[in-house]
Amino acid sequence: MKLVTSVHTKLIKFNHTKIGNFILGGDILLLETIGSHSNMVRKVPLTYTKIDSGYLVAASYGGRDNSPSWFYNITKNEGFVTVESKRYKVRSEIIKDNETEYFWNKLIEIYPTFQIYRDRTDRSIPLVKLIRVEVSD
Repeated sequence: MKLVTSVHTKLIKFNHTKIGNFILGGDILLLETIGSHSNMVRKVPLTYTKIDSGYLVAASYGGRDNSPSWFYNITKNEGFVTVESKRYKVRSEIIKDNETEYFWNKLIEIYPTFQIYRDRTDRSIPLVKLIRVEVSD
């Protein structure tokens, strides 16, 4: 998984070009966080769907029984996303239990493999809104 993430991260600069869309798909963003333990910049490509306030992602970790590191990092600090070659500051908001099915359907519509990830684990996979933060001058 780390190798795949590393390769995707290196290829992300090609995303939203014909080559990038073919390799990564058109619904990939690059999330940049600060490691909660290491205090180092961490970057991870994630499948997303656009929502009114920003972007929706799943802390699926391929259906593993624990959440990925980026999930803990983004819940402790704001981060950045690169989408369509533009970089935005974001904050996170965890989707409430009573809203999860609605948002899961949005994600599964663009990436059906998310259903496989849900079936692989007994944990409730967190869904996260990455909400663009307005930066004042």
